[in-house]
Amino acid sequence: MNRSAGIGLVLLLLAVLASPSFAQSKPATVQPEARLTKLLPATVFLDGENVPTQKRNSSLVELQNGKLLLAALVDTAGYSSGYQEKYIGVIESQGGFTLGGKDFGPGAYGFGRKKTNQGDKEIITLCVYDLGGNQLAEVPMDKNESLKPVRPLQIAVQGNGARLYLGPYYLDLAGK
Repeated sequence: MNRSAGIGLVLLLLAVLASPSFAQSKPATVQPEARLTKLLPATVFLDGENVPTQKRNSSLVELQNGKLLLAALVDTAGYSSGYQEKYIGVIESQGGFTLGGKDFGPGAYGFGRKKTNQGDKEIITLCVYDLGGNQLAEVPMDKNESLKPVRPLQIAVQGNGARLYLGPYYLDLAGK
């Protein structure tokens, strides 16, 4: 092999290794409770309030991009009814991620859910907010009728990605 062909082969190999599809080829993994406990903050700052997190309703996952994402429900008892309706949880992520097809950068986000009815069908929509309370996205959730056990919040591995569940309702979750 001549020198220019060797350089071309090395450049091709580097391009493949740097490609997003190669970097995201490892599956997502739910992290052990000990690691979650170490990283879960006791409170989070959301829209001007310092709100306690619920350890029993939290989950930590390492996404395909190798970055950690933590999701937890928050305890809004004692806060205004408007605040309680707006926020039920928080997501904190080391890296960019997609949730239900919507892109988010690294950072912290509050979330709530909205229920509407279309005929006899209940539609659950996840509303995502920045830390200042500004709405960033509304994402309709799918329902898994066969999910057992149903927990208030969990992250489950699905294929190479993951799913964020709120009860039986879920959104696909992936690193980007």
